[in-house]
Amino acid sequence: MRYMVLSVLLLTVAVSFADCTVFSTDFNEKPEGWYNDRWTFDEFGAKAYFYANPGEWKEFDMMSFWPLAPVRYFVPDGADSVSIVVDHSVHGSAGEGYAYARFYVETPTAGSTLIYEQVAYWYDSFSDDDPIVYTIIDPPNGTYLGFHFHAEAAADASTGSGSIDWELYHMEVTAYGSSMSMEVNTWAGIKSSLF
Repeated sequence: MRYMVLSVLLLTVAVSFADCTVFSTDFNEKPEGWYNDRWTFDEFGAKAYFYANPGEWKEFDMMSFWPLAPVRYFVPDGADSVSIVVDHSVHGSAGEGYAYARFYVETPTAGSTLIYEQVAYWYDSFSDDDPIVYTIIDPPNGTYLGFHFHAEAAADASTGSGSIDWELYHMEVTAYGSSMSMEVNTWAGIKSSLF
């Protein structure tokens, strides 16, 4: 019976590794172990909102990687690609004077890769409700991913205004490949629970 259970488990593991969810969150709360500075969370997701009057500046950071948070996500060895998808809504604007609004997402653990960026300067604005979709092709074995979400707005001391309004609804990181493997300690944990 044990060998039958083990065979079914091996078949399930082999089939499930055609694609593998590396990380997923709906941002209704801060992801476990992440660093947070000023983002708010509720049942709809994470939010960064600020209106900068003359002389004001504020930034919002949420990140999973060192030095402020030690969380990294393992990409199974042998992955052909990794897809990062973030459902979000972002609006930024900048008025007269030296004012700006800036938003970005990066994965500094994968060679300081900038995944997404939007900036508005002097009488400019933008809105983006399309999902952020970024793909890493042929990640090297032993790849771990960390993430950093950053938003900021500022206005000069005498005139101007800048605003940010960014909502994060869902994030899914998926590895794809036909010959991916789990970390040794993960497989050892499965075997030890059966025998």
